[in-house]
Amino acid sequence: MYSSVSILERKKILITRNESLKNDDKIYFNEFFRLIQEYSEHCLPSNQNGMDKIYSSLKSLIFEYNKDKCIKRILDHLFDDAVSNLEKLPNANVDNLCQKINFNKLNRGSADYYYLKEKKISLKEYILILFDWVNDIISYRDSIRSTKDKLELKTILQFQATGALLYHSEIFRSVLSKVYSIVDDYERILYYLDKVSAHQRSLHLILKILEQRKSEYGEIYKNIQWSFIEPIENIVKLNETPSFSFDKIWLACGLEDNEIKIDFKKDYIQDKFDSYDKNSELKTCLRSEIRMIDYLIEQNIHEVHDKDVEIGISKLPCYPCSLYIEQLNNKFKRNFYVGSPTTYGKIYPKWMFRKNEEDTIKNSVTNQLYIFFTNELKLLELKIRKKSGDSDKQETEIDDDAVDYEFMLRDIKKMTEDQ
Repeated sequence: MYSSVSILERKKILITRNESLKNDDKIYFNEFFRLIQEYSEHCLPSNQNGMDKIYSSLKSLIFEYNKDKCIKRILDHLFDDAVSNLEKLPNANVDNLCQKINFNKLNRGSADYYYLKEKKISLKEYILILFDWVNDIISYRDSIRSTKDKLELKTILQFQATGALLYHSEIFRSVLSKVYSIVDDYERILYYLDKVSAHQRSLHLILKILEQRKSEYGEIYKNIQWSFIEPIENIVKLNETPSFSFDKIWLACGLEDNEIKIDFKKDYIQDKFDSYDKNSELKTCLRSEIRMIDYLIEQNIHEVHDKDVEIGISKLPCYPCSLYIEQLNNKFKRNFYVGSPTTYGKIYPKWMFRKNEEDTIKNSVTNQLYIFFTNELKLLELKIRKKSGDSDKQETEIDDDAVDYEFMLRDIKKMTEDQ
């Protein structure tokens, strides 16, 4: 996970990640920003051919750097339930859905607008197109699984583009809410689409800002500089084994030491305790967003005004980070990151506080984390008891103008040409 902050007066981006930066990381970012500079040089005079060429290079670069992560996300077995529900979706009664779905204002940057307004097709025809895209997602996933060792770039990009189209479609979200009465079922689908299309949507957002605000950002993009902030890592001595700590928490939740506990550990912990328990120490790291905040505080950097967010994060913060950032915002009267009900759904064993952090902040985060963890543990145990699958639940939200029309249209037309 990466975080960045823009120091606009110096036209400089600061970048960090959770663990030590590797040479490949620096090579990637150097090439990425070089292409961004080149893209802006074509964008300022509106040279569309040059922009398209660089756009393709950027997509290829991002894919090659994140290829393994992309494949892992797409094939992650934790999303098998979401994929299973996607497979069932095209069997829904389209006529019945059309009667239940009302739409008025459509986002101009959406596939909904392109098909319903520009191509002037009916709602029923469009829902059938959405179902075709769902079938494409399933087909691409099967292809990726079967040809993982000889994977073509095109297949991954098609998967990500289709996932982004579905994720941004307001009508698709309405269809999900009408077909699935259980909130978890359709939120899991949206969370999956969010995860597998994140890299492509992030690129769209960066280029969208440039094209929409060329006069404001054109020269900044063209002359942008970047540098890396070294991560902070630490070794923590453990007073007890992680498995013993887990047993105490399980007991504190009032849960029984029975087959359900065994099933829980099998499904959610697997063999991780085997490696954790062998060591009397744990290597921890300051999460990238916290490291960035730490650096801004150390260097007394204040760059953002008018309630803007001060740092950019490559994905939503984990729950401990969201709690911690809220405390840091209050302590320093800053706006490092705006908290929301949406967080990245993981808690990392390597997580740590800033050096010499106040006990009041540590206690506040720890107490909230303990309450959250015990509540989630009870819910997961109940779901296992009811044989209802895993509970990697994730809230999702979408900005009304989250994707630019030109990029969406470009991908829709490309997909149409490929079919």
